[in-house]
Amino acid sequence: MKSTEKANTATLLRHAFDTLKKLNAKVISPDEAKAHSDLIKQSNNLLKYELDRAKAISRIENLELRDIEEL
Repeated sequence: MKSTEKANTATLLRHAFDTLKKLNAKVISPDEAKAHSDLIKQSNNLLKYELDRAKAISRIENLELRDIEEL
C-alpha cells in the first residue's frame, strides 16, 4: 500500500491480496507476510473505531434535551 493512499476496506483488502501473491511467489518471507497481516488487522481496528465514533457522535448530535431526560 502506498503511503499516500487513503485507508479504507478496499485498499486494505487489495494490500492483503498483494501480500498473499508475494508470499506465494516467495518474494517475501512468511514472517514479513505475518507482519503485514498484523498491520492490516490494526488498520481495520482503527477503521472500525472511527466508524463507531462517528455513529456515536451522530447519535449525540441528534439528541434533544427531552431525549436525555427519558434515559
